[in-house]
Amino acid sequence: MTMPNWKVIFVILALAGIVLYPVFQTNTYIMHIMILFFIWASVASNWNLLMGVAGITSLGNIGFLAVGGYASGILAKQFGWSPWGCMILGGIFAMIIVTLLVGLPALRLSGIYIALLSLIFADSLPTILTQTRSITGGAMGLHDIPPFFPDITRIQAYYIVFCFFLCIHGVIYWITRSSTGLAFVAMRDSKEFAAALGVNEYKEKIKVFAMVSFMTGLSGGFYVHYLGDISPTTLAIEPFLLGIAMMEMGGIGTFMGPILGSALIVFGNEFLRMAGTLRLAILGGMICATILFFPGGIIQLVDWIDEKIAWVKNRR
Repeated sequence: MTMPNWKVIFVILALAGIVLYPVFQTNTYIMHIMILFFIWASVASNWNLLMGVAGITSLGNIGFLAVGGYASGILAKQFGWSPWGCMILGGIFAMIIVTLLVGLPALRLSGIYIALLSLIFADSLPTILTQTRSITGGAMGLHDIPPFFPDITRIQAYYIVFCFFLCIHGVIYWITRSSTGLAFVAMRDSKEFAAALGVNEYKEKIKVFAMVSFMTGLSGGFYVHYLGDISPTTLAIEPFLLGIAMMEMGGIGTFMGPILGSALIVFGNEFLRMAGTLRLAILGGMICATILFFPGGIIQLVDWIDEKIAWVKNRR
C-alpha cells in the first residue's frame, strides 16, 4: 500500500486545522486575520491565473477588487438590497468594466503595455472615487456597509469566507486543468505554437480577463461586507505591493504558491505591526531572501524538501 505524499498530508491537516480552529479557540483576532487571509489568497490566486497561468502581465487587480467592493457596498447601503445578491452584481459589474476598459484594449497590446494599461486603470480609480463623493463617500469612503446578515458573529463570518475561499480555489483548480487552462498556458509559453493548435488569442484574453475580474470583484464584495467599509486607501501602494509579493514569494504560475505566499504576507504583515516603520523593511528582506535563494518561491523550497525526502528514502 502506497503512503500518501507528505504534501497531501500537510494540506489535509491544514484544512482540518482551519475547520476546527473556531471550535477549540475563541481568539477573534486570529480569526480576523484568517478571514483576511482567505480573501487575499483568493485575490492573489486570481492574479496568478492572469499573470502566472495566462502570461498576461497585469498591475491593476487591486482595482478589480475595489470596483467589485464599491459596487456591492453601494447597492447594499443605498438600496437596502441583500448583500448576497449585491456581491454577485458587484462581481458582474467588475467583469463588465474591466473587460471593456482593460480586456478589449489589451487585444491590441502585449507585455508591458498591458501592464501599463491595467496600472492606469487602477490609478485612475481614486480620483474617480473622490470626485463622486455623493455616491462613493469620496476620500472618506463607504462606512456602515451591511454585513452578510444581521447580528453575524465572527465565527459565522469565518466559515462563510472560508467556504468562499474553497469555492474560488476549486474553480481556479478546475480552470487550470481544463482545455481553457491549457489554452492559457499555451498562449503564455508560445503564441505561435498556441495559434498552430487552434487557440484564438483574442478569445482567450477576453475570457481570462472576464473570469479573473468577476472572481476578484466577488472577493471585493466579501471584503467590504466583512469589514463594513472601503475607501480609496484600498488602492494605495501598500496593498498593491503586498498582492504582488504574495504571488512572487509563493511561486507564480503554481496553484499552491499564491496561497502559501498570502499566508506568509498576511500573518507576517499583521504580527510585524509592532515593529512600526520597520515592518515593510522586514517584509521586504524576507521577500528578497526568498527570491534570492529560491527564485521559484516557497513552492521551489517545498520541491527541494520533497527531493531531499525522496533521496533519504532511496538511500534506505
